[in-house]
Amino acid sequence: MLTPAHNFTAMRGDVELTAEVSPCCFMYGSPLQITVRLPNGGGDTIVQNKDIAIKDATEGDCKSLLETVQIMPCKTCQKPAFDPSSCRTNRDGECEHCFMKKLNEEFDGFEKKYQAKLKKDDAKYKAKGCTHRVTTWVHPTRGDDYQLIMWMTNPTAEEIVAQLKKKRGADTTGYQLVAL
Repeated sequence: MLTPAHNFTAMRGDVELTAEVSPCCFMYGSPLQITVRLPNGGGDTIVQNKDIAIKDATEGDCKSLLETVQIMPCKTCQKPAFDPSSCRTNRDGECEHCFMKKLNEEFDGFEKKYQAKLKKDDAKYKAKGCTHRVTTWVHPTRGDDYQLIMWMTNPTAEEIVAQLKKKRGADTTGYQLVAL
């Protein structure tokens, strides 16, 4: 009988893939699913065989499933990457390191724009007489969480909490107060 501790390996040229039976199979009774990893933090992917229930799966089934996973040279750096034609991945032929580098660069660009807008808004509200910016998160009963930003003039803790309580689900204890 398989357990989450079952580990498997397979070679693709000089690259060793490691795999383990995904714990969710045992928790939820889902079909056979393995998590496959590239060496040195190169990334991981999930491969599933929906025709085999975990209770009926064998070590041979796991090894056969692992054999379906192919690798290719990363489009950017030539290190091993999962071949998207053989397994589900949103890395599109890039290794984890290159994918994350691009993602972080994109995030940094968004963050730079956000901080520039926030600086501009702070100046606008300061010109209108506001002295502080209050930032918190709102966790509504329904819908997505969102960030709430308010500009206030010489607010006390009680005034801030009173304003935040008007927004149902606002975090009234973890807000950030910034002097303008």
